[in-house]
Amino acid sequence: MADNDRTLRIEIPPAQFGKAVDDPEWTLLESSNGWLPLPGSLGIYWKGSIDLSGYARDSKTFYPAGGVVQEGPYSFEVGGSGSIVYYVVSSVPLNAQTIFFQLGSALAGPGFINLDAVAQLGYSASQNWETTIFAESQMLVTNQNIAPNPFGIQQRLERNQSGSLAPTAAEVLYCMKMVIPLAVDQTTIGIPASRIILPGSMNQEPELEYMMRLSRSVELANQV
Repeated sequence: MADNDRTLRIEIPPAQFGKAVDDPEWTLLESSNGWLPLPGSLGIYWKGSIDLSGYARDSKTFYPAGGVVQEGPYSFEVGGSGSIVYYVVSSVPLNAQTIFFQLGSALAGPGFINLDAVAQLGYSASQNWETTIFAESQMLVTNQNIAPNPFGIQQRLERNQSGSLAPTAAEVLYCMKMVIPLAVDQTTIGIPASRIILPGSMNQEPELEYMMRLSRSVELANQV
């Protein structure tokens, strides 16, 4: 392992939410564990950050080499039709309501071109691809191979990764995990513990290139 190799990671806690069948929002939040519900929906999210300020003080740039998601043993959802799970790491702050709309209605997400309806409703039309360093989306459905399946244990139907893996001189990387159930009749949802891992290297760029990168970071942050 070279001296400049670094592996960044963020730990995301597990959570559980519950409600009555007819409730439009989650009402049992005792085991939310730092996760937050999105008002007016069943969407739930957790956000955190990776502090790079020490490296920034040394004028160092992080060069991601990839991204990996690790998860606990299983997810479950009683009474639902499946869910979208989304992970993202960004060099600029993330807006949960915008991401919820991009994923659930606009067939896109941070870093992608969105439907025109997104901008028309007042949400950001897109997030610059460069600032979306890493993202992963998953589609989960009830596991039909388990019968009966009273706990609603899920299986992964689809997994897609995106993001620029662009070098960054930012002091903070912003992270979010979001879960969007695909129906309204769920009574319970269980989200396993997980983590995002970003292997890469930390290097010191020539002064001119570093100052240009800092300037670009400020410009992109102001566009949020």
